[in-house]
Amino acid sequence: EFHNDTKELLKEMIATISLSNGDDSGVRPPGELQQRTCHPSAGPLLVQMLRILSYLDAKSKQSKKSADKAEVDGTVDRRLGIIPKDPRYTQGSNAENLVHRLICWDASVEVTGGAGEGEGSGGTAKQVYAGDIIYGLSGEPRGSILLEAIFRCCPDSFHDALCTAGGFYDEETLREYINHGVSNFVVQALLNTVRSQQQTARMVKCLCGIVEDGSILRVKGADASADSGDADNDDSTQQRAKHRMGVIWRAFEMCATNGSSQDQEQLVHALMRGYAAVCGSSKNNTEEVDDSKRKKRSKSKGLPVNECIPLLLGLSPNEVEDESARLSLDAAGARALYHIFHFNQRLRSDWVSGLVKVYSQGDLAKIANDGLGSRCIMDGLLDGPAKSAASKLLLPKLSERIPFLSAERVGHHVVIKLFRALPMDEKAGLSAVLSQSLNRLGSNAMGRSVMVSCAVKEYLEGEQTWKDAVSKQEEKNNWLDEILGEGDADKGKPGKEKKRKRKRHNNE
Repeated sequence: EFHNDTKELLKEMIATISLSNGDDSGVRPPGELQQRTCHPSAGPLLVQMLRILSYLDAKSKQSKKSADKAEVDGTVDRRLGIIPKDPRYTQGSNAENLVHRLICWDASVEVTGGAGEGEGSGGTAKQVYAGDIIYGLSGEPRGSILLEAIFRCCPDSFHDALCTAGGFYDEETLREYINHGVSNFVVQALLNTVRSQQQTARMVKCLCGIVEDGSILRVKGADASADSGDADNDDSTQQRAKHRMGVIWRAFEMCATNGSSQDQEQLVHALMRGYAAVCGSSKNNTEEVDDSKRKKRSKSKGLPVNECIPLLLGLSPNEVEDESARLSLDAAGARALYHIFHFNQRLRSDWVSGLVKVYSQGDLAKIANDGLGSRCIMDGLLDGPAKSAASKLLLPKLSERIPFLSAERVGHHVVIKLFRALPMDEKAGLSAVLSQSLNRLGSNAMGRSVMVSCAVKEYLEGEQTWKDAVSKQEEKNNWLDEILGEGDADKGKPGKEKKRKRKRHNNE
């Protein structure tokens, strides 16, 4: 009875807040309800109301098994910027009715737009009010949060219709959204919630032109050189000051999650050409370039990977000489690099080898011992699909710093993951290096954890004892990966296959 009473009370609250008075027919023009979405108190209330309705609708539609799976999939990682996934409402639910009233959406009009069609040819000409309301909400601090919640909670078909009606598939409109100080967060939420490969392809097509001109990229030193230019360059300086690295990070995340290899390649090359445009414009303020043909050729190809990596991370090689000094990495750039390491092998190989070549042993040790650098860069190398090649490149580069990292709070995690990613022959070399620093490893809990994980004491007892210990650890790690569902892409999802086999056996 309490559950039923709560449902009725919730319906009354929705009718009161949305000013519907029980009348669900037709589409009303924008009015007081749309003003409430931007109110300091009413706006957050509407956001929470939408999430509650989405949760109740998703909870009633899914079974216990799918609910458990949703809880497992809701991984949260602060370093990588992964937030919990909001439940999605279904068509015909109370949440959908609330969303339609908030943005004056006409459900009787089908919003469609083929690939390459923009705002005018998609659905804004048919949706009388929705396009303007989406555009207006995206520029308001509270209204943009409501629009982000709609993108996260809406079903797949409505997500695509929102992108079409709001003009997000049009390059010029998307550029305007990105350049705005508030609307760019709506674009980030959109990229984070893209539902299909077709959507990804359409977004990449619009983003490439925006990334290529370098207007949203951040480069250390470029702003200072731009400020020292003439007064005639004020417009370009202001445009260059609008850094939107969060959009870059979310775009690479979108391509790594839902994009094809072609989408990934287009975005990577657009980034390289964008950095070439930024560096070329900053150099033009201080020096003249005589060979114009060579300059155009370099811009078409973009900067080499070895030059793009320091710009993306905001960390020049040998920039920090003091070992005790803390690194100042660009968080969005580090997260973008993490997703590049998960791209197609042909695309990521140059970035993996380039990172190891660009930075010295001391720089890599500082990155491994930094919270953000360890999670985004080292884990991207050693936990992702590039771990086999990356571990072989990192071991000789970090060999002299491994005892130091093994006794550090952050660095010892990198040493353990490096050991797990190496082949058996290379693991023996790492254990041999650690066996020469037993006093340092035994001085704290981190070092002792490395001794156990890397079988250092077993290595001193003999080759066969060490191999047996390593084999047991690998079996244990593989078993845990199957339980947690990790490594599905490389191992064909063994955990799910075992569940199917058990069910067939029980049915028989």
